[in-house]
Amino acid sequence: MRKVLNKVILFALVFGIIITIFPKANAEELNNDSTENEVLNDAIQNLKFYSSFNYQTLTQDKLNKLTSDFYLPVEYFGVTISYIVDSEYLSVSEETEIILLRQGTSTIEKEVLKVTVTNLPNIIKGEQEFLIQATLTYLDDSITYNYQGFITPVIPDDFFGGAIYTLVRYAKMFLEGAGLTLLISLVGTVLGFILALFLATAKIIAPTPQDKILSKSLKIFFNKLSSIYITVFRGTPMIVQASFFWYGFGLFGNALLCGLFVVSLNTAAYIAEIIRGSVNAIDKGQTEGSLALGLSYSQTFIFVIFPQAIKNSMPAIGNEFVINIKDTAVLSVIGIFELFNQTKKITSLHYRQLEAYAIVALIYLILTYSITSILKVIEKRMGMKPLELTSSN
Repeated sequence: MRKVLNKVILFALVFGIIITIFPKANAEELNNDSTENEVLNDAIQNLKFYSSFNYQTLTQDKLNKLTSDFYLPVEYFGVTISYIVDSEYLSVSEETEIILLRQGTSTIEKEVLKVTVTNLPNIIKGEQEFLIQATLTYLDDSITYNYQGFITPVIPDDFFGGAIYTLVRYAKMFLEGAGLTLLISLVGTVLGFILALFLATAKIIAPTPQDKILSKSLKIFFNKLSSIYITVFRGTPMIVQASFFWYGFGLFGNALLCGLFVVSLNTAAYIAEIIRGSVNAIDKGQTEGSLALGLSYSQTFIFVIFPQAIKNSMPAIGNEFVINIKDTAVLSVIGIFELFNQTKKITSLHYRQLEAYAIVALIYLILTYSITSILKVIEKRMGMKPLELTSSN
């Protein structure tokens, strides 16, 4: 019985020792693995690349717009790092070098590999992706992590190369600006034409002896009001009008709507004078003939004189549309990103004004020439005779 009891005690003692020793060993092994993983993950999250120009840290945004050489650290707090760079535009040096990095008021030495940008893609190819495969090793554990970026084309030094670069790189901005310019010009001309019909009518219709006092007073009032309106809007620059309504009143709370409003009012003043001149150019015999046929003065004006006057003035109104395409450039003063303001924004991105403004001048020329050609075809088919009454915007 004693022998059996001794065997049980011995078995329990040995079993207890095994349970006590081996779980601790396993826990230590897991703890070591966990520590190594934490160190490696920390290195991945905090690993920094450095610009060769000023040793500043390259953020992901800068890696996505890479244009110059940079450095890769080969060690991070006990973690050794090796790299494989996958790009035809980059090469990694085989030997390390030491750079000095500023930390607060002191400097530290950092052992790095230099990555050289061997060449840059042209603007036609556009941005080119590159991949940096970093293998991080700590004690007996290692992990691989990929860093991605893009090599960005750089504007050439010569004029034609810079112009092609600017045109291709910022084509979307130029198109958006041109589209907005055409929209403002077209809508402003159409609304201005509608308003001009009322202004021209108010200025043309004079009081007659047959008019009653109220009718006569209204005609005089609207005639003076129309004259004042035309004088003010023809006598002040559109850029001043835009600033007045936008910065003075904050009209509509929307710069685009305010710009359309200003272009419409300004255009109406010029088109009103065009229509008035066209009405005065019609032979008076048509008025006399209409009155002799029994038409009233109003009927003669609406059905006989006005249609002819509008038809004859269409070439000059088309000319106003072409002028508005150019004059909308002044709306940049109130922050509308039409064609000219988009170009100003582009020049601020790479400080090459000559190429950008040469391109925008060419775009304006294409727009005005195209619209003029279309208007000439329309005039020819409708048998319109051009009436040369130009704007002085």
